[in-house]
Amino acid sequence: MQTQNQFEIILTQSIQWIKQNQERFWAITGALLLSILFMGLVIHHRQTENEEAWLQLGSIQGQLMQGKFAETRAGLETWKTRFQGTDAGTYADFMKADLLYRTSDYVQASQVYGTIYNSGRPDVVRPLALSAQASSEEMAGHLSQAQSLIQTFLEKYPDHFLAGSNYMSQARLAELSGNPAAAVAVYERFVLLYPQSPWTALARSRSQLLGNSSHQNSPQIK
Repeated sequence: MQTQNQFEIILTQSIQWIKQNQERFWAITGALLLSILFMGLVIHHRQTENEEAWLQLGSIQGQLMQGKFAETRAGLETWKTRFQGTDAGTYADFMKADLLYRTSDYVQASQVYGTIYNSGRPDVVRPLALSAQASSEEMAGHLSQAQSLIQTFLEKYPDHFLAGSNYMSQARLAELSGNPAAAVAVYERFVLLYPQSPWTALARSRSQLLGNSSHQNSPQIK
């Protein structure tokens, strides 16, 4: 229990740092976010009773970051036979989902992310998994499912540091689904909520462009 509490403290501190330095993370969304966060956690986790499990998982993570997908897959299978019951188990599952995502198996990736969202521990991993699941569904071409997942994210985690990127995804999906009015509404909301973000200019530009296009396509009253 003490090990788990220490781990949750480390993870919470890491996420708090990200929240305070959002400008550096705006370009990071979906499946790749936890990969970067995880590397820092491994370094801080070496003194726990699960040291070997975390060190080996860190090595596998390095292979994934280098694009060595076959080695990563084999490493995860071996790792799970020894360490699945440790407190690193959820992160091994997340890594498996990341591997599936990066090898374009978006349907399977979505399923694994969904399992983490529903039952992953600690709870702070759940919004990360939900956001990644939405990205997977979008990449698989399942736009309505992606929209539903993003809506769930924004309703449950409106203050999460990934909320901004999910608003942008929501607007983009509205455009792709042929609903420019809904996209404009989301872009305008984004500009109000995040006036200083790196994506604000893009959101404002898309809102104006879609608004002008809508007016041009409207029937003229004579």
